[in-house]
Amino acid sequence: MIKFFRNIRQNLLMKNQIGKYYKYAFGEIVLVVIGILIALSINNWNEARKNEIKQSILIKNIIEDLRLDSIHVNKSLSEVENQKNLVDDLIAKSLNKEKKINYRLIGLLRFSSDFRPISQKNHSVSVSNLDDDYIRELLQNYFIEEDKVLDIFLEYVDIIHNKIRPYLSETGMHNLESLYKNKDNESLHVPLHPKILEEQLNKVKFQQLLYERRLKTDSFENLLRSFQQQNAELINTLNLDIN
Repeated sequence: MIKFFRNIRQNLLMKNQIGKYYKYAFGEIVLVVIGILIALSINNWNEARKNEIKQSILIKNIIEDLRLDSIHVNKSLSEVENQKNLVDDLIAKSLNKEKKINYRLIGLLRFSSDFRPISQKNHSVSVSNLDDDYIRELLQNYFIEEDKVLDIFLEYVDIIHNKIRPYLSETGMHNLESLYKNKDNESLHVPLHPKILEEQLNKVKFQQLLYERRLKTDSFENLLRSFQQQNAELINTLNLDIN
């Protein structure tokens, strides 16, 4: 093709048609420039398309992890609700001896729920690669909220692991027989000794531990619910974005 255009220019020069030569040369330059611009446009379109696909894949991966966060938070909320109800019953029992307690559930007193969402762990860095400023800000705010929940979660775990559990051990409240399964003996399924538990409910120290446990559990639950709502709203927003 280059040789073809060169031959045309040479013929014009040989025929001393300088004006036509310059016009043709200018036209040829324009065509080359147009060709370059078209090639650049196609290349830019391809790059934009590749980036769009990459962005879409990233958002879909984030949505998947957010859904896993939601499942995890819902499970934690269910556990925390049961724990809170038990503590409420124990506090009520300390104030009213006639209050009935399901002793099969008192093992919840020594257990904590969990909080290990994965979205921030997997995407805290990749979020910065998102082109959409609004989506990026929403996700960053979500990660900030996760950190707030984690802070109160650690306080909630601390009182259970470092205060409640040692107290149960020191007072001999653990029922060793509960380690063995025996369908013929209901008492073997009770993880804490009911008699010792009822005695400790009269102790100010134990009452204060229950009170503190109740406050931390309530704070953790409230932040979890707020986090759960933010999670649901974020999933909806991201789904709308990719659709």
